[in-house]
Amino acid sequence: MEYFDFLKKEDSISIIAPSMSCGSSGTRRLRCENAIKNFNKRGINVKITDNCFNDNIKARSNTAKFRAEEFEQAFLDNSSRGIISVGGGEMELEMLSYVNFNKIKKAKNKFFQGMSDNTCIGFLLATLCNKASIYASNFTTFGMKKWHKSLLDNFNFLCGKQVPQLSFKKMEVESFRKEKGYELLGFNLTQKTKPKILTKDSEIKVSGRIIGGNLDILSHLCGTKFDNVKNYIKQYKNDGIIWFFESCDLNILEQCRCIWKLENAGWFENAKAFLIGRPLNSEDMFDCNYKECNLEHLKDLNVPVVIDLDIGHIAPTWFIVNGAIANFEMKKDVAKISFELK
Repeated sequence: MEYFDFLKKEDSISIIAPSMSCGSSGTRRLRCENAIKNFNKRGINVKITDNCFNDNIKARSNTAKFRAEEFEQAFLDNSSRGIISVGGGEMELEMLSYVNFNKIKKAKNKFFQGMSDNTCIGFLLATLCNKASIYASNFTTFGMKKWHKSLLDNFNFLCGKQVPQLSFKKMEVESFRKEKGYELLGFNLTQKTKPKILTKDSEIKVSGRIIGGNLDILSHLCGTKFDNVKNYIKQYKNDGIIWFFESCDLNILEQCRCIWKLENAGWFENAKAFLIGRPLNSEDMFDCNYKECNLEHLKDLNVPVVIDLDIGHIAPTWFIVNGAIANFEMKKDVAKISFELK
């Protein structure tokens, strides 16, 4: 696995819009501008493309070809230490057809960070190019006036400080950031969190090479020409694979179907554990509940399965180093994760 250089004072990062932009006005634009200031205050220069401020057309910041070229240029730019996606979205998959992954494989790695739709790039960097990436907050999230500990941990990691992450005590159910005058608010943490072990394990301590992302996207990547997962898990079979998932648009039965698809595509061979983040949709359907749907097609693998972790669309969230060795522990409803870059 090829890792990346960490940030130093006066380094530059590139901000791109491979899915949706933050727009020319409104909440996301304000938060993006403040995120630039927040990084600048911490000694990091920000190179942001004009494409990030485009008004989205049909959920796209630009054409698929343009977005692919923007990503390649940023990845090959030697004056930039890393890349953070300005935001998520819906149609990043389209740009993959135009990315020259052979060129990306040969280039020196730099960190790419993003979540949700950015699974498209981050997951393929790890599984197709053998380059570690970071599944974590998109750039506009860093626009809040006072960074939450999750963002501080993320930034400190980008600067080379290795700090274990513990599960957070509260989560955000309702945000006020879309309301005028409140765009730069932090997280509205009102509800207690409680990760749950679905399997029979009373405690968990497991290490393995971690990989995953947004389940909505992983299901679409499965079986395409970009799917190199079987080779990846064979390459790292001695480490074993820890999978992490989270979901956005999927109802619980579609989450169940996606997991079934990945399992039957052979993705879960050599799996050692499954770490599942809080979904945006956990509502019961028919006589099925969220816990059952997440366990249904994983229980026969006889490895730990944990749900409601700090991963995904419901803040606050951990950063995950796709492709690294993850050390995960769970004891008395408290989860802990750290990474080894080897």
